[in-house]
Amino acid sequence: MKRLLIVFGLICYIASMGFTASGNEDLEIYMYLYENSRTVTDQYNILLVLQNRKLTGAGEFYARAFNRLVRQIPQIQRSAPAVEKAAADDLAQTLAVLIGEEKYTAAAPDLWSAYGAFTAPLVKAETLISLGKLRATDFLPQIVRALQDINAAPPRGREEVDSKGIIARGAIIALEKFRDESGYLPVFIMSVGSYPERVKELARATLPIILEDPSALLTEQVIKSSSYAPSIKFVALQTIEDANVPSVSKSAAAVASLSEGWRASTNDVRQRGEVARMRKTSIDMIRRYGTSDPTVYSLLERSYKEGFDDDEKLTSIQTLGTLATEDSAKLLNSFLMILIGKMQSGAFSRIEGDMLRAIIPAIGAIGSATSRPPLRTLLALDAATNAIKTLANDALSKLPAQ
Repeated sequence: MKRLLIVFGLICYIASMGFTASGNEDLEIYMYLYENSRTVTDQYNILLVLQNRKLTGAGEFYARAFNRLVRQIPQIQRSAPAVEKAAADDLAQTLAVLIGEEKYTAAAPDLWSAYGAFTAPLVKAETLISLGKLRATDFLPQIVRALQDINAAPPRGREEVDSKGIIARGAIIALEKFRDESGYLPVFIMSVGSYPERVKELARATLPIILEDPSALLTEQVIKSSSYAPSIKFVALQTIEDANVPSVSKSAAAVASLSEGWRASTNDVRQRGEVARMRKTSIDMIRRYGTSDPTVYSLLERSYKEGFDDDEKLTSIQTLGTLATEDSAKLLNSFLMILIGKMQSGAFSRIEGDMLRAIIPAIGAIGSATSRPPLRTLLALDAATNAIKTLANDALSKLPAQ
C-alpha cells in the first residue's frame, strides 16, 4: 500500500506540473493504481486525476471500472460508511460521463443496470444521457418507459420535484440524441407537467429536434385521446400551430380539436372556459387554414347555436364565410331565416342583431345563388332597419344572377 501511495503521489505531482508521459504508459499507471485501491474514495480520486489528464482510448478501462462498481454497489449500499456511499455515487456519475465521451458502446448494459441500482438522481440522469450518447437503441424503450413512469407519478413535495426533475432532464437529453419518434410523447407530456420551469423549457426545446412534424402524432395520440385533460389537448393544438408543418395538417388537428371541444363535458366553470378557448382557437385555425372535412359544418353549427360566448358564435360565422362552400352557405341561410323569424315575432335581442350583421356579409362573401331567397325575405321585412337592408342589398349584389 505504501508503494501505491508513492506512485499515486508521483503522478499527481507530474500532472500538476504539466509534464506528460506517453498515453499508454499513463493509462497503465492509473489502471494499476485504480485496480489496487482498497476503497471507493481512492478509486474516485484516481479517476479524477485521470479525467483531468484527458487521455483518449481509455473507454475499455472505464467500462471495466464501471462494471466492477455496478457489481459492488449492493454491498456498498448495505454496509459501507456514508463517505464510501457518497464516493460511489460520484464515481458512477463520472464514469458514466467518461463512457459517454468515449462512445464505448459495450458498456450500455451496465449503464442501464446502474440506472436501476443507484438511487442518486444525478447518477440516474448521467447513465441515461450516456446511453443517449452511445445511441444504445436496445435500451431506447427502457428510457422512454423511465420518462413515462415519471410523468405518471406526480411528485410530492419539493425534494421529489427536484430529484425527479433531475432524472427527467437526463431522459430528455438522452431522447434528444436518439431522435426517435417514440420519445416524442413522453417529452411532450413532461413539457406540460408540474416540474421546474427549466426542465419544461428543455422539453419544449427538444420536441422539434426529436420530430419535425408532430401533427399526426399529437392529433391521434393526444387531441383525440380520452386520456388527457382539455388543457393538455389545447397545448398539443398550439404545438401543431407553432410547428413548421403543412396547413392541411394544422387544419386536420383543428377539426379534431373542435370535435373534442364539443365532446368534453364538465360542470367545472374553469374547465368549461378552457374547453371554450380550445374550440375558439380551433375555429380560428380552420378559418385561416381551411378544411375539406365535411364534419366541420355540424361542429360550426353547434358553436354558433351553443357557443360559450358571443366571440365563439361570431368566429363560427366568419369561418363559414371563409370556407365559402355550398354547405356553409346552406348553414348561414338557415341562421338568417331563424333570425328573420325572431324579428317578425318581435323577440329580437341586441346580441342577435350582432349575429345578423355578421351573417349577411358572410353570405355575400360566399356568393351562392341559394342565398337570394333569404336575403330578399329580409329586404321585404318591415322590422329590418335601413342599415340591415343596406347590408342585405350589398350581399345580394355579390350573388350570381339567376
